Amino acid sequence: MRTSRLISLMIALIAAIIWMVSTYANASNSWDPLNFVLRIAAGAVTIAATAEWLVLSVRESRREGIHSGGPRRKRAARRRAPAVPGTALEVAHPEPVVSSPEPAVPDEPAVRRSAGSGTVADKVVSVFGRRRSPAQDLAVVAGGGAVLVVAYLMERKVRRVVVRVGLDAASAASLESALGAAPHRVFGAKPPTRGVFDRSAYTQLEGASGSGAWSIAVPTVDVDLLRYVLARAEEVR
Repeated sequence: MRTSRLISLMIALIAAIIWMVSTYANASNSWDPLNFVLRIAAGAVTIAATAEWLVLSVRESRREGIHSGGPRRKRAARRRAPAVPGTALEVAHPEPVVSSPEPAVPDEPAVRRSAGSGTVADKVVSVFGRRRSPAQDLAVVAGGGAVLVVAYLMERKVRRVVVRVGLDAASAASLESALGAAPHRVFGAKPPTRGVFDRSAYTQLEGASGSGAWSIAVPTVDVDLLRYVLARAEEVR
């Protein structure tokens, strides 16, 4: 997570520098289409990368807070009562409170996004040859893990959802929340024709579940993964 934070911060700084340089280059604010597009793009990347850095920072601080103990309470319990001045007797010191060590709770591995649902930081890292592949996602799911897929429910009003895709109970609950209860059947696939997202990178799947018909647009590279999980969703229940 710290690596992702560092990458997001670097992206935000680089984009901010590009924005400032392009703004200074057009100090007269004359109409320059190329400069205008560059400033808008750099500003958008700066905002997105900064927001992602803040989210990752908050998550890490919460994780550290959960796994840190309560040293202040333990120190307070071990303090001795002061002696009463001017008397021959002193208040007996209470025995220090010795608590049994709590068993360590292993951290649940973070669920990463799928190959078709990468963040800005993931796309930058992929430039250096660390691109996540659909085969890796399938291996993770087959091994008992899960990935997050950014999809769009093609309802009367297109709705963006993030679905946990895997063969575990949490993934089954996420799929049921989006598509209804298993079993699922996929009737066909087609290019999406509506919705404010990059439709060229998505495929719209049509199907039905125990709760009724559904239609969802998922990244094209994640279609095989979703079909694999839907065919086995009933086994998880």
